[in-house]
Amino acid sequence: MKTCIWMTLIASVLIGGCSETHTVEDSSYVTLFNGRNLDGWVIENNGNFSVRDGKILIDHGTGWLRSEKTFADFVFKMDFRFLEKEANSGIFVRTGPTSSAEETGWPDNGYQVQCKDIITGDNPLATMIPYGAPPFEHESDLEALARAYRPTGQWNHYEITCRGETLSVKLNGVLITTAANIKNTSGHIGIQGELGLLEFRNIRVRHLN
Repeated sequence: MKTCIWMTLIASVLIGGCSETHTVEDSSYVTLFNGRNLDGWVIENNGNFSVRDGKILIDHGTGWLRSEKTFADFVFKMDFRFLEKEANSGIFVRTGPTSSAEETGWPDNGYQVQCKDIITGDNPLATMIPYGAPPFEHESDLEALARAYRPTGQWNHYEITCRGETLSVKLNGVLITTAANIKNTSGHIGIQGELGLLEFRNIRVRHLN
């Protein structure tokens, strides 16, 4: 019995320490999604976005979800999971508020980090896609992507850093994509609707000086 009590106390101390470390890290971040509604966001072009069980849900459809505020240099973090195989979406950064006249209604001046449940072929997960912004250079490590990827139904984590004319994308803590010559110096953060079924949570940003 004494052994069990001591093990419980030790576990409590270790857990408490880990929790405190996590809190310190998160104290520098601003929450962009409150888990209850879409306050602070704008649904563009009839995108099918809603809140369910504390998470943002995309239930197919097109359009996009745009942050009301704009951001310049920042670190952006979020969790996401695909609820069906090859579900498709994207994360927009430094993106203008305007949209194309096409039926999909996606942005016409920004950068997208791919958020599709594929890791091979054209435009796999965590790679970059231009959306009307000035040309830029980017490269991705697909071997690292294969190691970092968590399959359909499991939570993945993005960390996207924009600083000056550079951008980097980490998936589950692994660096996948780097980009340079990013000419849009600030813009909105957004989530794309592209006929997929996905969930998002723990959406937050830290401003960089």
